[in-house]
Amino acid sequence: MEIINSIMLWLHYLATVMWIGGMAFNLLVLRPSMIVVDQNQRPILGTTVLKRFIFFAWLSILVLNITGISIALSRVAFEDILSTTYGIVLLSKHFVTLIMILIVTWVSFVLSTKLAPFAPKPNTILILVKINLSLGIVVLLLTAILRGV
Repeated sequence: MEIINSIMLWLHYLATVMWIGGMAFNLLVLRPSMIVVDQNQRPILGTTVLKRFIFFAWLSILVLNITGISIALSRVAFEDILSTTYGIVLLSKHFVTLIMILIVTWVSFVLSTKLAPFAPKPNTILILVKINLSLGIVVLLLTAILRGV
């Protein structure tokens, strides 16, 4: 049983790295580097990257949900969630993750169909990705707290 728990934890971490790391890469490396791309090509590159990333974000969300349920059930009984520090931190982590999923849903099914050209000025998708990355960092902090509880 321990090997299954280890595999679930590994897949959970891998999906986390894909989602949060992908947002960090897009914001901190790709976007600033687009200045060297012809201005007329930036919207095409931006749209292509966003569509590919959204696919991997949803794949990560699926893996995180499947593995997260397994991990949570192996650590705390459902009826003890609100009565333990572990359970309260876990619920907080899941609440923040739910907000992140809602943002990805909004970007995926509403905003990406109206994707404006990548430009230096802030736009809605950029702001939402920044918010999601910030929330992802909070999720990582809550995960670290869970390891110590």
